[in-house]
Amino acid sequence: MSIVSPQFFVFVTLLVCLYYTIFRKCAWVLLLVASYAFYFLNEPINIVYLIITTSSVYISGILIDRTNRNIKDLSNLDRDIRKNKKELLEKKKKRVLVFALILNFLMLSVFKYSAYFYSIIGLISNKFGTLNFLYREEINTKLLNILQPLGISFFIFQATGYLIDVYRNKFEAEKNPFKFALFVSYFPQIVQGPIGRWNLLKDDLFKIPDLDYDNLRDGIILIAFGLFKKVEISNRISVIVNSVFSEYTGYSGAFVFLSVLFYGIQIYTDFSGGIDIVRGVSKLFGVELSINFKQPFFATSIADFWRRWHITLGTWLKDYVFYPVNFSKPMFKLNKFGRKHLGAKYGKFLSLSVSTFLIYFIVGIWHGAGFKYIAFGIWNGTIITISLILEEFFINTKAKLGIKDGKLYRIFMILRTNILVCIGRFFTRASGFLVALRMIKYSFSNFNLNGINLEVFRSFSLTKYDYLRIILGVTLLLICDYLAEIGFDLKSYLERKSKLINYIFIIVIVLFLFIGVFYQNSYVSTEFIYRQY
Repeated sequence: MSIVSPQFFVFVTLLVCLYYTIFRKCAWVLLLVASYAFYFLNEPINIVYLIITTSSVYISGILIDRTNRNIKDLSNLDRDIRKNKKELLEKKKKRVLVFALILNFLMLSVFKYSAYFYSIIGLISNKFGTLNFLYREEINTKLLNILQPLGISFFIFQATGYLIDVYRNKFEAEKNPFKFALFVSYFPQIVQGPIGRWNLLKDDLFKIPDLDYDNLRDGIILIAFGLFKKVEISNRISVIVNSVFSEYTGYSGAFVFLSVLFYGIQIYTDFSGGIDIVRGVSKLFGVELSINFKQPFFATSIADFWRRWHITLGTWLKDYVFYPVNFSKPMFKLNKFGRKHLGAKYGKFLSLSVSTFLIYFIVGIWHGAGFKYIAFGIWNGTIITISLILEEFFINTKAKLGIKDGKLYRIFMILRTNILVCIGRFFTRASGFLVALRMIKYSFSNFNLNGINLEVFRSFSLTKYDYLRIILGVTLLLICDYLAEIGFDLKSYLERKSKLINYIFIIVIVLFLFIGVFYQNSYVSTEFIYRQY
């Protein structure tokens, strides 16, 4: 059941009616049943992996929480006895944490990377005649046909983040296994995030809800805008992107580079559109999900871009990987080594560079298996590291050249950032690492603006009406993002207007949903790109 299908919205409408009426006193139970029903309807077999993550993290959380309480109870003991017992208890809860993390991330790795690594064995076997005893074509075929469980990256990251917070004693573990199961499986966000935090979601998930007009209005607006992004822009522009990336040599280098810009628009409207839909659906239930995008096309650096793009993944990696690694003893020693051999000015960047590269390596492999994804991570990590090391040099150079922080300079930084982001996108969209390199080389070596013409656009299976919808859609999207960038808040604006204006606005939105969105051409795909992650 796709989240842009009419069936999904019938499902949600029925749930909302039951949520605020018959099941109001036990609304969270209805959400739990609905979440598991939604998952089962999509992937009946793979629901077992959702249950494995839920049960393993729940039990581990209870054990760690119990150990945390036992550590607190040691306060009345003698100092030496307290120290020894605390060390034993700390080791015990660390073992529980490590076991749960290994179990879940091993399961994630098997689904994400087993087919890729097994195919490498096949390549070695074919080229060198070795490892023949390990490789079987029928096994490779089965691995390729294994469907990655719906949202496995998202629910594993969400569940393990909760467990690490319990380990750090930020809050107590949830005692009710069914409430914890809802937190992990909550159906609006399980498809493609955002990655939630227990302390931010628990109150909304388990409260007795009251029907709130503002939540309904805001939810409908978010759903409409998400559908608009996905169906009107992303699905249509994918026709151009798919054609160019399947046979790029048939186009000029300029058009190939333009197509990767189109891909950036496609993946943004696809991913952020999906997030808007699930945030809107969740709003209907009075549950606030985290914002995952903040106008990424207006970023002024690669680091700024990643603060605006897939925000919940970035904060997850920052809190649970970057800080623990960057402030660990090995990194402290590395930092000391760097200051000694490179000087205080540049030595301080050594440990920071290693931590940054680790983060973006993880970002790369999170997107998929293969060297092209590693290259994507390295590309972003390298640019961010260089910008950190040379920040003072850039500031001094800008001052010497008399460049001021005005609108023109900001536009330059935005354009520069988007070009760098586009180059990185070659790696994630191309069929392989070498293909990505060849496409980048081809784009610049055969750069000819004459190759961007009406004849090329006519070659795609899009009508003039489709192009008009793309142009108007992207223009409206950029206007909305610009207004958000300068601080315009549609919610506050509508709150200042009369109820009549609000009702008219919602009626127009609903009409748009049924007339403008659900009327789709045959080429339109409803599958989300981030469904595979």
